[in-house]
Amino acid sequence: MERDTKMQVSVTVQSEIKMGDDAEKHHTHTDGMLIQKGEATYLQYKEEIEGAGSVKNVIKITNDGILIIRSGSVSMKQKFLIGQTTKGMYDSPYGQLWMETNTDKMNFRYNQQKKEGDLLLSYGLVLQGEDTGKHTIKISFQEAKA
Repeated sequence: MERDTKMQVSVTVQSEIKMGDDAEKHHTHTDGMLIQKGEATYLQYKEEIEGAGSVKNVIKITNDGILIIRSGSVSMKQKFLIGQTTKGMYDSPYGQLWMETNTDKMNFRYNQQKKEGDLLLSYGLVLQGEDTGKHTIKISFQEAKA
């Protein structure tokens, strides 16, 4: 992407949580914005969380790692670094939870000619000291059609 550019995008978010033999999957499609500022790429989109309401997501992607910031009916600021455990907080309508993530996969691709790309993030999540399983998020985006 060129420096300091913005592009309206169509976003598809697929998430999976595996705990033992059980798997829970979610799929969301929404509109968003892809922004390039200096060495960072930002993907912004809103989602509706059942029982909680609207949440704005900002994903900052740099060579150092990924930062996810969520605000609205839930809030969170969590950094993801390959092979490292990072700590953060998750605020929901039900209270505040301590969280730790241990990231094992992180991949971001963007094809400037096709104006599309994807982000893959895989990590273990511990909430309030309790293992919640292996989380995988795949976000695909492409330039929104006018």
